[in-house]
Amino acid sequence: MSSRVDLLTRELDDLHRGRGIHAPAVGERLGPTLRELIYGDNEPDEAESRSLIRATLVSAAEVIPTDLARVFRAGLGVDDTAPLLTERLERLGRLMDRGNRTMSRRLTEADRAVAQVLERRALINDDRNPFATKGWYVDKLESHAVIGKRPRFTSVRDIKFTHDNVRYLCESFNVPHSAGTPAGQELTVEATEGAELVEVNRFSLSCWQLTVHLPQTFKAMQTHRVGIAVTMPSRAFVRPYNALVAVRRTRSFHASVTFDPDTEVGAVWSYDGVPPLSIEEGVPTGRLLDLGTGRSVAADWPIVRQGLAYGIGWS
Repeated sequence: MSSRVDLLTRELDDLHRGRGIHAPAVGERLGPTLRELIYGDNEPDEAESRSLIRATLVSAAEVIPTDLARVFRAGLGVDDTAPLLTERLERLGRLMDRGNRTMSRRLTEADRAVAQVLERRALINDDRNPFATKGWYVDKLESHAVIGKRPRFTSVRDIKFTHDNVRYLCESFNVPHSAGTPAGQELTVEATEGAELVEVNRFSLSCWQLTVHLPQTFKAMQTHRVGIAVTMPSRAFVRPYNALVAVRRTRSFHASVTFDPDTEVGAVWSYDGVPPLSIEEGVPTGRLLDLGTGRSVAADWPIVRQGLAYGIGWS
């Protein structure tokens, strides 16, 4: 089995060919190992990927021997934008008084040296926190709440994978606990679509950790829809909001709330990107919303910023 350094070396070699970092859609040319190290939980973006790839690889080349760094930069097309790799190496070879074979061999050595630097940096920066596992983000999240005797929250996520071989998702959700809340009672959690199994672990009085097993292994840039429903033991178990505080990248959010006929409702409002603790105060911080037919209300947020709260609150 090839080591990650071997994989990175081969992917760097492939990246050099043709125009190097100046090739069209260069982000899509990255091999899976390079993509994971450079992009993390983001996808290649045409407007930013070239500068991000350049910055990452040039930075790694700064700590290898100077002669190898010159060859590596020529391979990438950093200082010479000639459209062919052979042309860039020939030009530099004349300056360094080296033949074509030697330059080709030195480029392979430079690729391996840079790969070792990237591997060391990846190990230093590797964060395996279970509440923020790597390899995916949420392209779109919908959360539908039905508030009655046993409130039910159904979420549907369009997951975009950023790494290869992702087989499960791990995340958490909160139901804030307070005096009088039946802390000993558990929730009912079920997969409604796109998952084989959901493991539920109560991490604390207010926090649950979910591990969602996917029906297959996914590749980077694939999209998959996952639905999960959570049913509460009683109405006293929920706080008066259906809200999201994004821990990981979430592009957009849609929330709805439907109230059973026997549920008393006063004002209804939106949380449009507010500090998370403010939603615990139970007072309007955004626009007031009108209950439509069927005692339902909905709202959309096309842009979600991590760490802020979005959703619907009521009194």
